Amino acid sequence: MEDSQKENTASKVYRAEEQHYSALANRRQDTAYDQYLNSFIKLEDKRYLPNANAINQLVPLRAAVGTVVMTPTQFRGVHFSPLGTCFNFSELGVSNDPLIMALVAREQPNATKAISTILFVSTRDSRGFNVSGYIDFEQSLRRFRIAGSKSHPWADIFAGRRRLEPNEQDLSFITWSNGRLFSNDSDNYKVVPDALKGLCFSHKGDGSMLSIEKYITEEHPLCKFIESPKHGSTVVYDHHVRRKT
Repeated sequence: MEDSQKENTASKVYRAEEQHYSALANRRQDTAYDQYLNSFIKLEDKRYLPNANAINQLVPLRAAVGTVVMTPTQFRGVHFSPLGTCFNFSELGVSNDPLIMALVAREQPNATKAISTILFVSTRDSRGFNVSGYIDFEQSLRRFRIAGSKSHPWADIFAGRRRLEPNEQDLSFITWSNGRLFSNDSDNYKVVPDALKGLCFSHKGDGSMLSIEKYITEEHPLCKFIESPKHGSTVVYDHHVRRKT
């Protein structure tokens, strides 16, 4: 009975997170589309039309000959589909696992660049060795779509058929049995070792310097510690991408 109540509470938390990040992504897309429409607006439009709604409705009619003004749906399809598909991997089926539930809530917001999630995974690899590493979630999703087996097999991970294991291609990776350490810049982050702050990542999009190890140690509110029976210990860090002004 107690376990059932815990599962229900966890499910409500993950649903709330999914709704929050989905709303965040939608607001970001709406803002981007408004900026796109504004690029077609002329000075005389603002002088003679009564309000912004009227201006936006007339933009497609006032575009120069040969210019096509995209609808909101067309705009989202062109500018907010980093995975290159019309579906998310989680839509192919998910397992009832605490880590997977958390990643499902973050898949679409990462794909649309509303947030940028770094995963710290500590587990055993297929040979039984203790390994840990930091994974750029958005890049890993996109690489699997492009390169398939050369990246983390997200379709199988979401479905519960495979375990999530960091590897030498990720932001940072260490095999504890021999102390071998690897680090790589990703499309979203530059790896910045710091003698005082520890391992840091600089977000290439907004320039933020993220001291991940400090956030984990101090239990930063944007960090979530998740124990998964299948995937081991994981820390999920969400960076809210700031728009450059």
